Amino acid sequence: MPDPHQALTKLPKGSTLVFRHYDAPDRAQQALILRKICRRLGHRFFVAADILLAIRLQADGLHMPGYIQKTPDDLLNTAKKHGLMVSAAIHDMPQLRQLLAFGRNIDAAIISPLFATQSHPGAPCLGYAKFERMAHLATYHGIGVYAMGGVDVSRGHMLGKLPICGIAGIGFAT
Repeated sequence: MPDPHQALTKLPKGSTLVFRHYDAPDRAQQALILRKICRRLGHRFFVAADILLAIRLQADGLHMPGYIQKTPDDLLNTAKKHGLMVSAAIHDMPQLRQLLAFGRNIDAAIISPLFATQSHPGAPCLGYAKFERMAHLATYHGIGVYAMGGVDVSRGHMLGKLPICGIAGIGFAT
């Protein structure tokens, strides 16, 4: 993201930035700068995959990508002990069911991809029916659901019928 400040100013107040940039050599410094911008603009700031960085920066939350969800007990307990919210990336029903076993420790699920996306051309998408089933299951268990993947204005009429609390994306703020 060339100018994150400009992109963040386009988002509604109270939006959440999930900071990924896993391989950035100056990841901690970039995260600190973005956390400060998020606070100033009234946004939440989540760190992906790095509980220690999230704690050190006093982030609002920890985001769990799929690859760290196999045994998240310690991670979830540490996050909750430090008052962090927890979100998780969900890409299929088995992954969702696995996460549901950890109960109320998950605050939000970013379920994707709902539709085909420009950021992952050719990748399979869940489609409306499968996404809807997953979203209903997650919300039944008290997990807020965010739709991601191919979400745009032309599909807005479809989103209103889904049990979601928001949308997530990569390209719509740039």
